[in-house]
Amino acid sequence: MLNNHKQFVAWRRQVFVRNPHRDLNTLYAGLKRRSGVYLIGCADEVVYIGQSWDLTERPIDSLGRCYHRVPDTSLPWSLALAPCPPEEMNERESTAIRALAPKFNTSIPSILASEGRMPDIIGYSPVFQNQLSAGGAFDEANLCRQIECAAADPAPPWRQGTQRRKTVKREPRPDLQSLEPPAQLTGDELREAWQRYGVPSDGHLVYPINLCDDGTVTTRDGEIVGVWATDQYDNVSFTPDGEVTPLFEAPLIGLLSMCIREWYETKTGEKL
Repeated sequence: MLNNHKQFVAWRRQVFVRNPHRDLNTLYAGLKRRSGVYLIGCADEVVYIGQSWDLTERPIDSLGRCYHRVPDTSLPWSLALAPCPPEEMNERESTAIRALAPKFNTSIPSILASEGRMPDIIGYSPVFQNQLSAGGAFDEANLCRQIECAAADPAPPWRQGTQRRKTVKREPRPDLQSLEPPAQLTGDELREAWQRYGVPSDGHLVYPINLCDDGTVTTRDGEIVGVWATDQYDNVSFTPDGEVTPLFEAPLIGLLSMCIREWYETKTGEKL
């Protein structure tokens, strides 16, 4: 469930009749700033790109406008965030729209700025709890394919409309509370996080790297390689066995597991 009241209200405004994926909270928690660009994926393509002063709310509104325009809403949906300073939003959104030509972007903030810097995506997440995967919209091969198709299209969707006015005029800057510095959870709060996000430590370990509900990080063969923890924003960290300082931090559990797996295979020379 979304743990931020504004996110929850934004979700309830839409007619999804589906629960949000728990990794959305982790994605939002990875934000160091709230302004920036967001990208919505459906199956293997990016279908909409937008910008906002507040990335914790606006993407859900845009998702609601796209959702029922897709004939098969059961396809896997995904959301990627690319925070940046407000003065860079038009350039980065325009460049991404021109490069990817999403089907639901029928206008562009600035044609002049549309060959500048692409958004720097910090992570992405599946949108709905009952999805089997996040889809492939943000896989490198699919992004490259979409960029190639967009470059070859003489009439991309964004040319249907006119150059739109800057977002800073369309969307007033909200009065946002400052983001509190991350603080690692301890005691009962940490144990609750282990139970909420961890896999059962006494069951079958199905993943190459398992973040278990007792706080250990364990390979599929049962080798304990360290411990994991989380902060109040649900960012996760990994500390190797015998160390006291976290080696890796990530906004998503899946990203942390990938880092741990690469570290373990490099260290041991064994493939998991």
